[in-house]
Amino acid sequence: MTVPDTRTGVLVIRVWWEPGQTPALRARLLVADSALHAPVVHATAAGPDDVCREVAAWLQRWTESITAPGE
Repeated sequence: MTVPDTRTGVLVIRVWWEPGQTPALRARLLVADSALHAPVVHATAAGPDDVCREVAAWLQRWTESITAPGE
């Protein structure tokens, strides 16, 4: 398999419900630097707001880590 551009990030979010916990929604964020690498645990989160914060933080770091085409 040929991947033409290395400017690819992968984020997988696994979510589940933990009854009796507040908030009950839990998530694990797995990330990879490219489609060729296995994902690793980036963060765990509790509740929708926490999940959104973690996704935004990862996107910010990923965006800052890449170089614009032609640079």
